[in-house]
Amino acid sequence: MNRVNKRDLILNSIIKAYLNNNSPIGSSELGSIMNVAMPASTIRVYFKKLSDEGAITQLHISSGRIPTVRAMTDYWNDVFGEINFDKVLLYIKNEFMLKSLCDKFELYCMVFGDFKQELDEILNVNNKFLLLNFTNDELVLKYDIRVEKFLKNLIGIDLDKLELVCSQVGLSELKGKIRELKRTKIYFQENEILAFKMFDDERFKMILEPSFATKMQQGLSFAPIFTEDFMGLKINVNYQDKPSTMICAGSVYIDYVKFLNQIKEVA
Repeated sequence: MNRVNKRDLILNSIIKAYLNNNSPIGSSELGSIMNVAMPASTIRVYFKKLSDEGAITQLHISSGRIPTVRAMTDYWNDVFGEINFDKVLLYIKNEFMLKSLCDKFELYCMVFGDFKQELDEILNVNNKFLLLNFTNDELVLKYDIRVEKFLKNLIGIDLDKLELVCSQVGLSELKGKIRELKRTKIYFQENEILAFKMFDDERFKMILEPSFATKMQQGLSFAPIFTEDFMGLKINVNYQDKPSTMICAGSVYIDYVKFLNQIKEVA
């Protein structure tokens, strides 16, 4: 076993022990639970190295070590880095089961319907209204010739991109209509109160909206979308036989693998 592997083995063991017990761990205790025999003296040497690197920290002089936020961020990047979040990863049939797991793991969770539809056509209704027909839905705006000309150049754009364009060019009425449409497609939402903990300002309102998904370009997100010690996952799911997206978010110290596995076990 080479030096690098020992370092990674010890750090991953510290992280897994902390995720499992949510308490600091010492060198002797860690040695007793590792699958590979290693003297406590060797573990203490690597404790010092990992502390100097900023990967682990000691809350009190007399206590064991815990992983730092930076170490947890690297860990979750490694765990989820190879996963294709564009595929349907979970099948969820029971909302009460999902609620129970969100409460157990202290996670905020929102599941909402598929917004993958495009702007098909724009109809002028007697110079009074603009009717925007999408693949599955329609929206009505007050007539404005400038808006009509602008949107006709965007025929074929998908709903999420159109919402971003609205933010960029100041089409507040259409942006509001899109958000209202998305709210009607929320199938599940739990632990909204946790949103206050994940942001330092009024941004907490964003995560309560399906539009928040447009800010999470990747399946796994950290700062600056969230504050430093929080993270979020955006996952394609099948929720009660409907193609959906699930956002779950919480502390970097929550065992997301166990959370997802327990959903799979019930399914």
